[in-house]
Amino acid sequence: MDFYFIVGVILYFAIVLDILQTTLSMQGGGWITSKFSHHFWKFFLAISGRNGKSKVLAHTGYFLLIFIVLIWVLILWASLILILSAYPGSILDSTTQMPTNIWQKVYYSGFTISTLGMGDFVPSTNVWRIITSIYSFTGLILLTMSVTYFIPVLSAVIDQRKLGIKLSTLGSSPEEIVINGWNGKDFNCLLRKIDNISDLIIKYSQQHRAYPVIHYFHNVKEKNAIILQLAKLYEALSILSVHVKEEIRPEENDLKPLVIAFENYFEVLAEVTHISTGKSVPPLPGRNKLIEKQLVLDLQNYDFSEDVNLNRKIFKTLVHQDGWDWKQVVT
Repeated sequence: MDFYFIVGVILYFAIVLDILQTTLSMQGGGWITSKFSHHFWKFFLAISGRNGKSKVLAHTGYFLLIFIVLIWVLILWASLILILSAYPGSILDSTTQMPTNIWQKVYYSGFTISTLGMGDFVPSTNVWRIITSIYSFTGLILLTMSVTYFIPVLSAVIDQRKLGIKLSTLGSSPEEIVINGWNGKDFNCLLRKIDNISDLIIKYSQQHRAYPVIHYFHNVKEKNAIILQLAKLYEALSILSVHVKEEIRPEENDLKPLVIAFENYFEVLAEVTHISTGKSVPPLPGRNKLIEKQLVLDLQNYDFSEDVNLNRKIFKTLVHQDGWDWKQVVT
């Protein structure tokens, strides 16, 4: 019977730590929540046929939030059932003073966690009264934290969608972003927007660190999908930094805020997401229109550095994990 007690205690501390890390640490979800979220998304992605435009994926985010809270409740509930089941006389019928059976303990555990407490069953000793009180407080804190967690998550989702829409106004492809930023003399049209865009990307990255679950709130509209828009902007930034003619190329300091914003984004991804980067480098973005506009040279060595290509691999993996194709980034 001691085995049940030990397992129950382990489950209790595991789920409490997961709740605290997910809701308060601002450093990503707890181990249980993170693993479950990852596999939950993979399941819905498979059902959708890996189609980013599927309406199924549009519902994944809020379903995931509901299931996360259900998992917290069920594991907490199961831990109390195991602890009470370790000793037959832990809970008594308040009328007959007879020990309860397993189903009555399940019933008692549920009402304890919900903090309702019907009074038809009571703890037999002070030890069980203290354990009951601990679980009642834990249940109360769980309900409170769930509500306080939902509000900032939904706010972060709104900010995420606003960023996707804002980035979509820059252009529908990396090539078009560069061209739209050119006014015939320089790239001031784009450079004037960089500080604001960089701030929004950094804010999104930090929200992603604090609430990784926002990654699973999917936008089925291709033109506003945050992953596609960030990948396009990074491709455009790479072109501007390396392949635009030197005499018209923006200064390094002018692009630095955007470079730092993306560095921060990749750091956060490495910390809070389960991502296995693909080995193949994604196809290069088109440049025919850039050559026509005489913004880049028609050279054979059209490529990026190893570090840039590593980040491009990460974006390619993210794009595929979101149900899209790399063609929707570069064309």
